[in-house]
Amino acid sequence: MIKATLRWLLVRARNVWLCALVTFAALLLSLRPGTSEPVIRLTGLVLQLLGVLTVAWGISETRALFGLPSIASNIKAYFKAAPFFGSRVVTATGSASIKLTAKSRGYGTHGPGEHPTLESRLDSLEENVGLIHQRITGLEHEYDQELSKLAERIREENHSRAREIGALRALLEALGTGGIHISVVGAVWLSVGLILSTAAIEISKLLGNA
Repeated sequence: MIKATLRWLLVRARNVWLCALVTFAALLLSLRPGTSEPVIRLTGLVLQLLGVLTVAWGISETRALFGLPSIASNIKAYFKAAPFFGSRVVTATGSASIKLTAKSRGYGTHGPGEHPTLESRLDSLEENVGLIHQRITGLEHEYDQELSKLAERIREENHSRAREIGALRALLEALGTGGIHISVVGAVWLSVGLILSTAAIEISKLLGNA
């Protein structure tokens, strides 16, 4: 219970704690009695820069959501492709295979013999009717098996599509709302930094500096 509570406090709200700790440290540094105007102004400048960096942070998280390489990786790849690093020959090989399947059926019949009689003809007809029934039964069984396989593939495809739609919906929700906490952190740092930088002289006077 205690471990879960600590995880809830520290992990799930880590951005809130980060924002609060940095802001508190900046205010503690700049609002001490006797703090000079340059210190207050530079502290505000640092907070503003941190707020701007949250924009890059949000872009990086958005790229990660879509499985794209990081900005640092793109910069590294860009410089690696520069001509003065030397050209490299890239070769690639591939293979392909074609699988062919074929299915054939055969059937036989019973004839009435070389010298057919009425009885032999009737016997031959009965045997052929039995063979026809066997073929029909076999085809029905094969049809039922193929239909069952097709229904199973359709169910698997529906489940797969449902999972993909769920993952896409979660991705869209993360894209629409996942960066809000980063934006809030950046807005807080920018706001506090702007106040400290703009009113540095006035704040310094309030803290006891002439």
